[in-house]
Amino acid sequence: VQDGALRGGREMIAAVFSPDSTLVLSASSDCTAKIWSASSGELIHTLHGHRRRLRSASFSPDGALAVTASDDRTAKIWNVESGECLHTLQGHSLEVSSAVFSPDGATVLTASLDKSAKIWCAQSGKCMQTLQGHRWDVLSAVFSPDGTLALTTSEDRTAKIWRLESGECLQTLRSQGPRFLSAVFSPDGTLVLTASLNPIAQIWRVDSGKCLHTLRGHQ
Repeated sequence: VQDGALRGGREMIAAVFSPDSTLVLSASSDCTAKIWSASSGELIHTLHGHRRRLRSASFSPDGALAVTASDDRTAKIWNVESGECLHTLQGHSLEVSSAVFSPDGATVLTASLDKSAKIWCAQSGKCMQTLQGHRWDVLSAVFSPDGTLALTTSEDRTAKIWRLESGECLQTLRSQGPRFLSAVFSPDGTLVLTASLNPIAQIWRVDSGKCLHTLRGHQ
C-alpha cells in the first residue's frame, strides 16, 4: 500500500468488494487478479494463470469463490481462501469480455467477442448452455435477480433477454443510435435499464420488450 492505494499491475481493469466487504478483488492488464484486505490494504493472494489481460473479476454471492474473464479466451474460477484456480472455463473462440456468478452461486455466465454467451456449472466447470443470436461481439452479460433470465449487450447495437431454462431469446432491445454501453435488470426483475453512447438511458419492460422511457439530459 502506497499513499492509501492498492497497487498491483500496469493497468487496473476492475476492482470490487467481497459480499461481506472484508476483501477487494482487482483485475489487471498484467494477466493477474489480486485479493486484498479491505481493512489493512495488504495483498493476500495473487491469482496467476491467465495468459493475456483480464477483462473482469467478481465474487460469488457467498464470497467463497471468484471468477475472472480474460483476453486469453477463458474464464477462471478461484478459491478465495487459498487462491487456487479450481476451474478454467474453456469454450469461447475469442476474448471473454465478462464473467459473473448467478444469484445462487451455482452457475457462471460469460460473454465473449465470439458473439455468444455461455452458462457454466460453477462446481464442475462444464459448459451447460450457449446463448447465440447476436451478430457481433457480446460485451456484457448479467443474470436477473431470480437467476432465471440473462441480459446481454452487443456491438450489434442490441441487448437481448434470454430464458435460461430453454436458451430462448425472449426479447431483443434495439438501440436507436450507438451501441449500449451497459444494461442491468431492476431489483424486482421486471424492467431493464440500458445506457448508450448517445448519451441516453432507456427503461424497458422485460415481458414485452417495450421501451417505456427514454432519459435525455446529459450533454
